Order: sequence, then C-alpha cells, then structure tokens
Amino acid sequence: MQHVGTAPLASAVSNAGGLGILTALTQPTPEDLRKEIIKCRAMTHEPFGVNMTFLPALRLPPYKEYAQVIIEEGVKVVETAGNNRKTMC
Repeated sequence: MQHVGTAPLASAVSNAGGLGILTALTQPTPEDLRKEIIKCRAMTHEPFGVNMTFLPALRLPPYKEYAQVIIEEGVKVVETAGNNRKTMC
C-alpha cells in the first residue's frame, strides 16, 4: 500500500469497521509520519496501525527514528513486511 496508506484512506477503513494502516515509509521523514499519525487520529476515533516495511537498500531509512515516533504517538498496532530484521540498524 506504499503511497496510498495515508490518513484519509486509513481513517476511512477504520471508520468503516476495518483496521486502517498508515505506511511509515510513504512519509519522507519520521516527523512527517508523526504529522500523518496526528492527522489520522483527528479523522477517526477507531483503532489504526502503522506498517514498517524492511527492504534491502544501499541506504537504509532511519528505521529507529520511525519506530520511536510510532512509540511516542502511542500507536498500538504495528505491522511489518519485507525482511526479518533482527535489529533496526
């Protein structure tokens, strides 16, 4: 759901009774993810989650920083995809 897992879709799914999912790496920075979580929370009072996709790359995204934002914002559901990462770095 890369590039479509944003607050409008995630909140609509949650409001319809499903579990809406934001995709973390759709957001260019961890702070942009924070803004998207806040936006989603304003659009629904239902549960939603965040996806973290772990793919091979020459330059890895700042996974730890994205994870920290998810924790700080109190998101209770995190779904992962891609590689089985033993560490976040």
